[in-house]
Amino acid sequence: MKSRQFRRVILVSRILILILVAGWGISMAAGQVAAGDTHQQVTLNQWAIRHIQQRHWPDSPAAGAGKFAPGITEESLRDMIYEAVANGRSRENTHGRSGEIYEYDFGRPIGTTINGGPASRLRVVINTRRQVVTAFPF
Repeated sequence: MKSRQFRRVILVSRILILILVAGWGISMAAGQVAAGDTHQQVTLNQWAIRHIQQRHWPDSPAAGAGKFAPGITEESLRDMIYEAVANGRSRENTHGRSGEIYEYDFGRPIGTTINGGPASRLRVVINTRRQVVTAFPF
């Protein structure tokens, strides 16, 4: 528990430094949150959150998509995305699309796979502007 609190303090400190140094107050007002150090900085905006909720939330009717476990919140989604980007493996996006894909295994169930089985891994798709496009269990 203390480790998680420490991570949050570090994350909040990084966010505050980025806001002050880079002048990101405008993007924060627009509902964007920055996290991570310079080479792994990502932005999670409201558009991406809505997309993830519509397609990958536990109560989403979308077929053919991994779903998060019941009880997920926007805050826990953000935490999981930041952890996956900070600690996961990255690779180029697929099918000629630009950007990167980060994959991270939490070692515990976080939702269900596209086939309905238990999923412990998270895939995060980032565009070339370092914005989260989507994130889902697989």
